[in-house]
Amino acid sequence: MKNILCHSGRANNIAGLVILILLVPALTASAQDPFMQYPDIQGNTIVFASGGDLWKVAADGGTACRLTFSDGRETYPEISPDGSLVAFTGEYDGNADVYVMNIDGGNITRLTWHPGMDEVTGWNPGNNKIMFSSGRHSPSRYVKMYMISPDGSGLEEMIMYDAARGSFSPDGKKIAYNKDSQDNATWKRYRGGRAQEIYIYDLAKDTETNISNYGGSDRWPMWIGDKVYFSSDRDRVLNIWSYDTGSGKIEQVTKHSEYDVRHPDFGSNHIVYELGGDIWKLDLASGNSAKVPVRILNDMEERRPFMKDVSGDITRADISPSGSRALVVAR
Repeated sequence: MKNILCHSGRANNIAGLVILILLVPALTASAQDPFMQYPDIQGNTIVFASGGDLWKVAADGGTACRLTFSDGRETYPEISPDGSLVAFTGEYDGNADVYVMNIDGGNITRLTWHPGMDEVTGWNPGNNKIMFSSGRHSPSRYVKMYMISPDGSGLEEMIMYDAARGSFSPDGKKIAYNKDSQDNATWKRYRGGRAQEIYIYDLAKDTETNISNYGGSDRWPMWIGDKVYFSSDRDRVLNIWSYDTGSGKIEQVTKHSEYDVRHPDFGSNHIVYELGGDIWKLDLASGNSAKVPVRILNDMEERRPFMKDVSGDITRADISPSGSRALVVAR
């Protein structure tokens, strides 16, 4: 099978033309509406991931500034409590490890060196350490949470036996956490034993309490004031809910119906989250949420037309009635 010239519009290469026609609208839409993930907010700054790199934008939106330039993926950015640093999971050396950099980019430092995946989950405001989850000590495939200082010192394993993502109470005496992480699983409205539940662990008493008691998915706990906010599919679509630590009352906060709320994070009395590839911001004082308008100006080399050998990816082909042309589907 010959190479298909993806940027050619020649009539005698109908397969290449079809691929070009299919690609161009998608690329145009992508350029106008960038796909954004893993947002975090602190003060007037939002950091997020798009196209495998990290970007920064004002909390009210605008043109984003690129922070990382790497062939590997940079994900799970978390801004430090003082707003000066960004911790994230990076693949600069092939493996997914914990890195930290300045809020404006630069001075990128690798902090972990284990061959297992290390997923950054936040900062401990009590000791300014970076929290991350890892299966590095997991012969039975469970994950634990760890903390490490921004200079790479003071690595410590948190006491919970099985913990994937957590958020400390304001006084640092308790932590709300998920024991399991199924966030990347392609499950919709799953009910069963692998569903995520949220627990509160009392560090002084060495006790835990299940605050979910729900057969579906409660994930990404965020302890803000006297409430634990989290995403849940209690109304069949993932939305932001809250749990009052005093009364135990659970309330729905957002009411999106088309797309799931993904990867929520918090700071400065706001929660930011991913919704259909866009970034949304929830004002906790008013309860109102709105899309954050973000522009990404980038040459995006991966979107340029290129030569591609599709001989191993052909799924269907057909010949025109005259026998002079062929239509090939490859993906």
